[in-house]
Amino acid sequence: MEIRLSQPYSFCRLGRRTTQEDARFPDEDIPRGGGAVFLVCDGVGGIDCGEVASHVIADSVGNSLGRYDLSKPFGVSDFGKVLKCAVEKLTVASRHIKKDMATTLAFLCFHSEGAFMAHIGDSRIYHIRPGVGVLHQTSDHSLVNALVHSGNITPEEAIDHPRKNVITRCIRPIGNGEPAVASTLQVSDVEKGDFFFLCSDGVSHCIDDVGLLELVSDKMDDRAKIRKIEDLCRYSPDNNTAILIRISDVVYDADEASKKSLSDSYAFSECDGHSSLTRPLKSLNEEIVETRDERKKSLGSRISDFFIRLFN
Repeated sequence: MEIRLSQPYSFCRLGRRTTQEDARFPDEDIPRGGGAVFLVCDGVGGIDCGEVASHVIADSVGNSLGRYDLSKPFGVSDFGKVLKCAVEKLTVASRHIKKDMATTLAFLCFHSEGAFMAHIGDSRIYHIRPGVGVLHQTSDHSLVNALVHSGNITPEEAIDHPRKNVITRCIRPIGNGEPAVASTLQVSDVEKGDFFFLCSDGVSHCIDDVGLLELVSDKMDDRAKIRKIEDLCRYSPDNNTAILIRISDVVYDADEASKKSLSDSYAFSECDGHSSLTRPLKSLNEEIVETRDERKKSLGSRISDFFIRLFN
């Protein structure tokens, strides 16, 4: 599988903050060079030198992928090696500064078998298919999200919760608490026209999922879309960073095309050691329609048999 990307677009803005603790890779509003790796990191507020942590992790992880041949598969073990190296660099930096530091991470990599996603904290990744919906959205490692999942508060109560900025996982130097575990997802269901969107929480607090889906699905060009999102975040109380990537084409070799045509499209999900199969919404909807049609045929057949027996 060869995944071809349209020109990505990005922004990284200060918001109503005095320091910029967000970092991204590539660090350009219009990334050049045809790279297949994208990151958004958000330095943790309330901990010293969050801006150092976010930049060390984003630069280290992003630049390390230059050594990988992404025409081959990229998976959990590969990501683990890259992240381990980045955390070691963060540890060295913390010793020089003599301060604790921490950051979130949203990581996306396109390779020969699809898209690999990993996140720690509340920086997000979305996989959107216009006309279908949000195929995947990362689940924040946050106190409020944990309260929602446990049933202690409703999703509506979470929106303005006073502790909505408290996260439950972040990347810190070695020896500063338990190592954070990344939630990862390997996606093989990637199609032409799909969008991937990475953002810090300064963006996700300014546009909800429905608004993001509507905007990304609009007919305007990609540059206008990212600028519209940037405009919505203009008065964000937090730093705000986002990257928008559209899939321009997906090319399969003969064997891959044959396998794809003979099987349903599933995506294998790994999340903190637990695995599950997730199915695209389109496939599920088609299955529901087919099941209804089969039931109608079955009912019609039974009615026909009844009248035949009645009148014979």
